[in-house]
Amino acid sequence: MPLNILAISDIHGKASSLRSILGAVSSERIDLITASGDLTHYGSEADLAQMLETLDGMGAPVNYVLGNCDPKEFRRGLGTHGVCLEEGLGGLGPLSIAGAGGSTPTPFGTPFEVDEGELVASLRRNSSRSAAGPVMFLVHNPPAGQLVDRTSFGRHVGSRMLSELIASASPLVVQCGHIHEAAGVEAIGSSTVFNPGPAMRGRYALVRIDGKGVSVSLRSV
Repeated sequence: MPLNILAISDIHGKASSLRSILGAVSSERIDLITASGDLTHYGSEADLAQMLETLDGMGAPVNYVLGNCDPKEFRRGLGTHGVCLEEGLGGLGPLSIAGAGGSTPTPFGTPFEVDEGELVASLRRNSSRSAAGPVMFLVHNPPAGQLVDRTSFGRHVGSRMLSELIASASPLVVQCGHIHEAAGVEAIGSSTVFNPGPAMRGRYALVRIDGKGVSVSLRSV
C-alpha cells in the first residue's frame, strides 16, 4: 500500500497558515506528517506544543525536527506531542526516518545553530539505527544543491558535507527547509531532495511512496 505524507516546514508560529494547509488536505488520505523545523519563531515550550497539537489534529503520526528558530532545549520532544527525531528514529511501516535539526551558523545568532560536522554526525548516527527498507532524511538545513538551498540573491548556502552524506548513503527521499525562497525538488545521486517552502506562507508538499519510488507534489494555499 502506498504511503502518503504531508510535508511541511518553517511554520514560524503562524497557526492560521497551518490551519489553512490542514484544511486544504482534509479530503486527502494522510498517513504521516513530517515537519522539517522552525515550528516556532523564537518560541517557548507552549508555542511548540501549540503547533504540535494543531498537527496532531489531523489524526496522523507526526515526525519532526527543530529548526534554528526553535528552542533547542526541547530536542528530546514534548512527551505525547509527535516524535522528535533529534535523538532517535521515526517512520511508519517499512519507512525509517532519520532526522537532525538546527542550521549551520547564520549572521543572526539564532537559538539552534550547529556546525556542519555536528549536523552530519547526528544524522549519520541516527540513520545507522534504521532497519532494512526505505529511508528518509528529515533535516532543517538544506544540502548544497541546485534549487533547495538557493537564496533570493542567487547564492547557494547549503551544506556540502550533508550533500556528500546523501550521495553516499542514498536515502530514498530527503526533506529540508530553512531557505524560504528555495521551494523545489531535485536529485542528489539517486535521492529525491525537496524543500516544501514555508508553511507560514501556505506552502507544503504531498509525498507519495510506493513500489515505483517516490513522488513529490509542491502545493500552496
